[in-house]
Amino acid sequence: MNPRTEQILELVAECHISSAKPVPSSVIAERLRVSSATVRNEFSVLEEAGYLVQPHTSAGRVPSTRGYRRYARKFLPPQTLPEAQRALLLQNFRGAHGEGLLERVAHITAELSGYAVVVTLPTDDEVQLLEVHLSALSSRRTLAVVVLENGLIRQLALELSPTPSEGDLLEAESSLRRLTLPVREVPQALSDIAGRAESDVARTYRALAEAWPQLRAPRVFSGGLKYLFSEPESADPDFVKRVLDKVEAPAATAEALALVFEESLALVSAQLEFGSGRAGMLLLGPLRMRYPKTLMIARGVTETVTATTAETPN
Repeated sequence: MNPRTEQILELVAECHISSAKPVPSSVIAERLRVSSATVRNEFSVLEEAGYLVQPHTSAGRVPSTRGYRRYARKFLPPQTLPEAQRALLLQNFRGAHGEGLLERVAHITAELSGYAVVVTLPTDDEVQLLEVHLSALSSRRTLAVVVLENGLIRQLALELSPTPSEGDLLEAESSLRRLTLPVREVPQALSDIAGRAESDVARTYRALAEAWPQLRAPRVFSGGLKYLFSEPESADPDFVKRVLDKVEAPAATAEALALVFEESLALVSAQLEFGSGRAGMLLLGPLRMRYPKTLMIARGVTETVTATTAETPN
């Protein structure tokens, strides 16, 4: 692609991002101070190469998925987030840990970018159990607070009717402190010790083993759908469906910052490292995504999360 053709593709992308409308040749001609006929010839070249499309007869042009892919990759690697914004992120993330930190990341990143953000905490079967705290909620339910080595705290509601006595719960809790095992091995260990325990303590172990799969389910934190649904593309039911599919079942996250294009969606994928834990972050927008800003924010957030948890370990 020669420099002028490249420049025209870039201008069409920038105009389409700001206006959400097809870009006529006259607008590009005025920017470049050339004739509309010259721009139309370049449009034809870009269309034949698959970089531009014409949504309607006599309409202007918009970048195709391939065109936006070429345009957006110019901004990789992203620029560094300005120091003032990094300081603001540090202030917002400092003091938050585990799932609380990830929930805060989803909402703040959405607010800064203006797009939907999904943070996924995958199941890690190798993470170690640190301790379990048990307390009665009612005559039929007991709360188990599970602390893991990566700083995460999970709550499991146990169905126990009647609820064991405080003494039985303390006895069960004391034994559980000795279960320094990977998460995947805990249910079998609970079944084993239940066979050697007194009746009400044994019931507690079995109920905890039964509820344990809830702890291993991936956790998803999201924010910013309201921003995405304010985009013109949200008038298209297919676009809305694709967004909701991604929010409900986000794809696996790349090891590093990456761009993915799927039909009418642009996805910025990144990995968050907090202490010994890892989570995936996905920013969802239309193909008209504001790529320089969004990529810069994604980079700044991932770096700030790492810096925050390094200075205050989980």
